[in-house]
Amino acid sequence: MKKKLLILIIIGLVVLTVSVVFISFGKNFFSGTSVVENFYIGNLHTHTKASDGKMTYNEVIEEAQRLGFNFIAITDHDVIGDEVKELCPKEKRILCIIGEEVSSKEGHILALGIKEVIPKNLTPEETIQRVHGQGGLAIPAHPEAENGLKVERIKSLSFDAVECNARHKKGGKYSCDLIDGFPKIYNSDAHKKEELSVAANKCLMKELTFENLVEAVKEGRCFNFYGK
Repeated sequence: MKKKLLILIIIGLVVLTVSVVFISFGKNFFSGTSVVENFYIGNLHTHTKASDGKMTYNEVIEEAQRLGFNFIAITDHDVIGDEVKELCPKEKRILCIIGEEVSSKEGHILALGIKEVIPKNLTPEETIQRVHGQGGLAIPAHPEAENGLKVERIKSLSFDAVECNARHKKGGKYSCDLIDGFPKIYNSDAHKKEELSVAANKCLMKELTFENLVEAVKEGRCFNFYGK
């Protein structure tokens, strides 16, 4: 009798253990989804002919593809170009992100993942609020450089990250290194094809989606890919 009871207890424990494992891991295993994270490469600050860039929308996408990018953000000054607005959401070749480089009262701010133009000449606080209201990322462009916000001002604001901008270094150093407490992204601020390869991000994500990119940026899982 005691032996049978012991066997029943052991069987019960085995069943319980298998059930716990199934609940914890079974969904991912049987659905075939992977929990492995990968690096995805891309640039989050580029310009087209819609503002002061030299590239068309297609030239940006084609060059990004040639460089092996997985994502690209198009961030024209205070405008979302007609081509970008129409083609970017339907883009199949690469993850295309609609953005804007907004001219706030105190300096330029990148708005990433927006749908409508953020008006210029708002305070930084108002600009950030408008960006977040559209579900986007708000990031100060080229800190301390021409048209960039000052470091001390940036520290007082609710930005999602700060930009290390390859076109606006001081003494060979990124101004973003002066700013503690924020995640960093690495951009080339490309106005022409040759500048797309100057800097890029490699971001650690489970899958290439804008939502996952937002998490990667906010959690500091984007690193310098090209720029030195």
